[in-house]
Amino acid sequence: MTAVDRRSARRRQRQDRRLRIADVAAGMRAPSEPLVWRAGGPGRVAAVGWCVLFVAFADRPAGGVLADPQPGTLFFAAWTSVVAAWVCCRLGMWRVTADRDGVHIRRFWAVRFLPWSVIGRVELRRDGFLEFVGPDTETMAGSFLPLWASRRFRRSSSGIQAADTLTVLSCHADLRPRAHAGRAVKGAAFADWALPLGVVLFAATEVVHR
Repeated sequence: MTAVDRRSARRRQRQDRRLRIADVAAGMRAPSEPLVWRAGGPGRVAAVGWCVLFVAFADRPAGGVLADPQPGTLFFAAWTSVVAAWVCCRLGMWRVTADRDGVHIRRFWAVRFLPWSVIGRVELRRDGFLEFVGPDTETMAGSFLPLWASRRFRRSSSGIQAADTLTVLSCHADLRPRAHAGRAVKGAAFADWALPLGVVLFAATEVVHR
């Protein structure tokens, strides 16, 4: 494909998206409650599978770390357990909430808030992450099935639908949810779950490698 062909393809993609977003806006009404996107069944299965693989294949000395605790080895085991727990939460517990004021994104230490005024558009990346594009920053959130995978399995892309809906909300104040999202709707930071899970993973690897 030549450079001219690539530019033409990108131009068609932008035009198709503008038409798609216009259709979404035309069919929307302002919801009475916040809109929430979160990890579904496949994400939770992936999270559990990740934990199983970590416990089975984590690099631990024979007999486990606690059999002969050394500061460096102990720190490495604890750190990798927390990182593995974070990945698990990122796969199986992510949440994006849109309310009247903006978008709330579940993070490790806190739930990050993006007001509508800083969101120019939202796009689905090739890796399945939502990218919030604004004048000052670009923020990633979510973990959807990538578009190429949706096409392969002949499924509608929930990530595309989420990106288009959030883009419409960023551009049309009259279509935004009327309610404010409380803590129960937004969810808590991953750390509330990841740190205890890290302890569980550390203990599980000790048992497996004993």
